[in-house]
Amino acid sequence: MTKGNNYKFLFSIYDEVTKLFEAPFVDLNKGSAMRRIQDLMQSNPQSPYAKFPHDYKLMLVGTWNEETGYMYSNDKTTDLVVALEDITTKKE
Repeated sequence: MTKGNNYKFLFSIYDEVTKLFEAPFVDLNKGSAMRRIQDLMQSNPQSPYAKFPHDYKLMLVGTWNEETGYMYSNDKTTDLVVALEDITTKKE
């Protein structure tokens, strides 16, 4: 997968129950995508992600060139970034 100054990464949440990928979103890197999802889960505890984190996985699905608008997949494979249950924080 190509990356550079004009490239961002495409991520998607995979639902283990429905066996479907959600619409992709763009982020700078894996860490910032994980932080975005973790923040979403913490700020909305009634969301399906927060209520059933074991059902979802954050996946890297390609890249996007912000200069040309072109999207690139990573050759028929997706890369697991993290299972959502692994980024939930323990309540004190």
